Amino acid sequence: MSLPDPGPAEDSARALPAASTSDSLLLKWRLGLALAVSGTAFVARHIGLDVVSGAGLIGAVGLMWTTLAAGWAATMASLPSRPLQAAQLLSDAVSLTLVVHFTGGPFSVFPLLYCVPILLAAVLLGPRWSVILAGAAAIGTGGGHFGLALGWLLAGHGSGAETLQGWPVVVTGLHVGLFLVVGMISGDLAAKLARRQANHDRTTLQFRKARCEVRNILDNIQSGLISIDRDGVVTRVNPTGCRILQTTEADLLGRPLIRSMQGGLEDLAEIILPVADGGEPVHRGEIVVQRFGRQLPLGLNVNPVTSPKGRVIGAIAIFADLTKEKEMRKRIREADRLAAVGELAASIAHEIRNPLASIRGSVELLSGDLELEGYQSQLFELVLKESGRVNTIINDFLNYSRQKPATLKRFHAAEFRDEISLQIRQHITAKGGRVAIHCDVEPESLEIVADPGQLTQLTLNLCINACEAMAYQGELRLVLRQLDQGRTCEISVSDNGPGIDPDIREDLLTPFKTTKEGGTGLGLAVVARIVSSHGGEVLAEDAPGGGACFRVRWPQDSLHDLKLEPIAASRETLNWAQSSREEIAALPEPEYETV
Repeated sequence: MSLPDPGPAEDSARALPAASTSDSLLLKWRLGLALAVSGTAFVARHIGLDVVSGAGLIGAVGLMWTTLAAGWAATMASLPSRPLQAAQLLSDAVSLTLVVHFTGGPFSVFPLLYCVPILLAAVLLGPRWSVILAGAAAIGTGGGHFGLALGWLLAGHGSGAETLQGWPVVVTGLHVGLFLVVGMISGDLAAKLARRQANHDRTTLQFRKARCEVRNILDNIQSGLISIDRDGVVTRVNPTGCRILQTTEADLLGRPLIRSMQGGLEDLAEIILPVADGGEPVHRGEIVVQRFGRQLPLGLNVNPVTSPKGRVIGAIAIFADLTKEKEMRKRIREADRLAAVGELAASIAHEIRNPLASIRGSVELLSGDLELEGYQSQLFELVLKESGRVNTIINDFLNYSRQKPATLKRFHAAEFRDEISLQIRQHITAKGGRVAIHCDVEPESLEIVADPGQLTQLTLNLCINACEAMAYQGELRLVLRQLDQGRTCEISVSDNGPGIDPDIREDLLTPFKTTKEGGTGLGLAVVARIVSSHGGEVLAEDAPGGGACFRVRWPQDSLHDLKLEPIAASRETLNWAQSSREEIAALPEPEYETV
């Protein structure tokens, strides 16, 4: 369930320092004590009691008000709290002693007011100070009685003084005993209260810490969370839940769940609400909801929230977006299916290749021995052409299905650039194309860690695809560069052709997906397999000036672990280029710029 956040009143009270609160409390009690003493003294003075000394009483009350004003000024000046409180309580004890003395001593009605500073000392300063104030009150009361009696004796009134007989002595003794008892009991209670307050503060701190930890956990888990009370009102939702449901916390908190889930999420509310009413919990459930025109699959667990007595008081739902998991499962099933089909097709393709070679060879021999006329010659040419195309398809497919693990080597990128540009120019010349080739290495001293043969095959595939997309008329740019301070290498191939067909953009690297007439749909699939064996990725995007741009990136973590070798192994792929496409004619190089 949701943990209630502290309100503004609690925040302001917590922000107020404890010393300031206790100083204000002391000033309020002292003000009340001064008013009570002043009012009672005024009444006693005006009814004409013989035991009241007017001048002395006025002086005692004036002292009390003076110390009260001084205490208020010191509090406003933010003087140290504890010494200031002790000084104010002692000054009240002195003022009360004078008030008691000038209102008849043992016959005064004011001694019980000593209990106020004693109790305040226990609450504000602790047990020791309550005993000190009790002792001061006892000394002031008993000492005042003793001084009054001594004055009677010195004045010659003898031992018959009223203050030395019977009841006044008993009253004074009771007052002294009462002050001491109040001081000890209030001190003991204050000590227990202080211990309980310390335990309460410690418990409160632990509770706030636990609440903060729970809030951090709930706010940072990668699953959505919604809790409701028994009335179906949302009491908590975490940021992940808002992101999955594409809503805001303000739209959910404090509102009925069924109303907040309008707009395609009603099915989710119908699953959560019965659990809050005592229904069966939902474990590992799955639901598909509609959100802004698209389907959103959710994995769902709903459990009841119970009170300490076991009564259901709400429900909590934890859910996750299964879109990526669904896509991953689909890809895994597709990969498994393609793997099974690929193994079968590879074996069939291998068996077809041998008789196809015999058929092609036989047709070539017959075409040389027979005198063909008219359409017969065209038929023989068609057989040779189509058998060659079938052989190309089989070779491409076998290259895809039998991709060897990458054998990493370290070599200069400039050497790789020179050789790959030569092969591309020869291919363009054989096709009679007019393509301006720009090849660059950034920096010129760049070293590459890769399988040279596979990297050449990959680059040729991308470049030939680019040339075919431009109909061999345009501009081709090949760039090799390093990224992430040398931790990543990138090859980018861009053209100024028509760009990527939107119909196959999502399935661009999937086998047998192509829009080219006569294409096998395996060229880019082979590129993806090679890049995967190097632990990299392929990025396909539209070029800024028009056309398509393919970026191949792979890590270079083992750059310094391998010996630098000349790039001779890449020549192996020249045979692949010749067998997978028409034979490259040995023509002179065209005058195209290579940068």
